[in-house]
Amino acid sequence: MVWPRAKMASCSAPAYFPPELIPEVARWLTSLQDFFALRASCRAYRAALPLTPSNLASQAPLLLVYPDRDQATESSALYHLPLRRLLRFRLPRARQDSSSSFFSLGCRVVICDYMRDLNRRELRMVHLLTGEQTRLPSPAAAYPAFILSGDLIVNWGYFGDTIQSYRLGAADWSVASIREHYKYKCSCQCFKKNNKYKLDGMVCVNGTIYVLVSNSLLDSPVYHLAVVELSDDRNSAGLVVLGELHPGTLELPVDTELYVYLAECRGELILIVIMEDNPRVYRVFEWKSGEGEWVRITSLGGCALFFASEYFVGCLGPDHPGIRKDCIYVNEEGLWSEYSSVDGSFRQSDAVYPEGKLQETFTESSSVWVFPSMC
Repeated sequence: MVWPRAKMASCSAPAYFPPELIPEVARWLTSLQDFFALRASCRAYRAALPLTPSNLASQAPLLLVYPDRDQATESSALYHLPLRRLLRFRLPRARQDSSSSFFSLGCRVVICDYMRDLNRRELRMVHLLTGEQTRLPSPAAAYPAFILSGDLIVNWGYFGDTIQSYRLGAADWSVASIREHYKYKCSCQCFKKNNKYKLDGMVCVNGTIYVLVSNSLLDSPVYHLAVVELSDDRNSAGLVVLGELHPGTLELPVDTELYVYLAECRGELILIVIMEDNPRVYRVFEWKSGEGEWVRITSLGGCALFFASEYFVGCLGPDHPGIRKDCIYVNEEGLWSEYSSVDGSFRQSDAVYPEGKLQETFTESSSVWVFPSMC
């Protein structure tokens, strides 16, 4: 990755600036390009600015956009939403006989290369700021969502009763079946033997993996909030069900059709419910583990939540520039939207680039959120 050099005096020039003050300067840099230019100005400054969350705390979220496989002349880019600026850089190239999907893990992405043989997939995890690349073993199946917790990567699918997990450095993935491995008896048909499960959302909060589970065969599914217990010594997953989820538990009208997403905010488990679609209206609830119930909230404590379609990808605190406090950002098919949980305002943008609209250069779904402060 190549970044422009800073137009400033070198450390050997008379206008010497103490390196110990450089982290304070970095707090006021709102462009990742300027941050790397400062690092590149001399060795002392680079040593004072390692790629750490504290040094990158002022950096706004970015959209990683990448060209369609047929547009070989285009390069990948990080798009700065507030400044509407493109930062060009090179991603590791995939094989010519493959197509790629990208999944956000902070400032890292998992790249899934699909070969001509649909049974063959190659996974790579790439750190976008350092270029460090880790090849992952090929899983039995490549599901459409990933979450990262420490050194554990969990891969799960919207339908099905299996969860794949991988610890960095391990030889292979573990495939855990949740069928018949539950710890809760309920009156509905969700956890009867041989039923097919639908995993409607998964999120990791303080090292605990939460999942919404329903039965995909029911006309009016009943959701359950559960904790996933992965076993290191056998390919199974236990579900500790915390309770049912339906309009009554959320104090919503009985005829409300639930569209729900899990998220994390300030170390707390959050539930997002879509009440209306055009324009989008959300309600937000926080899980109170002591009471075992969801409580509606109208403030995110100044934080902003980010989703890629229905999948939660990150939470940023109130100090990040260029984003509104107490907002929900959603990136869908190349479009991003912003919803305020305080005043209910909704705004949608098609992210116009200097050379034209996103759809003219990039595929409609070819963008994922990147958070430099989560390095």
